[in-house]
Amino acid sequence: MGTFAARVGVSDVNGDEPLWVEADVDTGATYSVLPDKVLRDEVGVRPSVCRTFTLADGSRIRLPIGVAQLRLEGEALPNRVVFGYGNQFLLGATTLQVFGLIADTTDHRLIPALRLTI
Repeated sequence: MGTFAARVGVSDVNGDEPLWVEADVDTGATYSVLPDKVLRDEVGVRPSVCRTFTLADGSRIRLPIGVAQLRLEGEALPNRVVFGYGNQFLLGATTLQVFGLIADTTDHRLIPALRLTI
């Protein structure tokens, strides 16, 4: 599977002016992940809970989660985000679902999900 980046705006849930970043689209990640420092210091998002995650190498790590407003493809919607370490910018599967988007890894873009399941 190919990887690609998407431009995403990040703000607190009040919808303040977003910080625009490039995030890798990672459909293998459940949640979107942004650096702790960016979420806390630059955007003003605060964690509300901590969860234990299993990383790709099988190790486990406990990280905080909060709610940020993300902007993608002309829409702004609240999303759970993980306060990551280092310089990780990932768009995960739940964010894509919230926005009704799927990853087109052939053309390296996000496209609308056309299937409606009720």
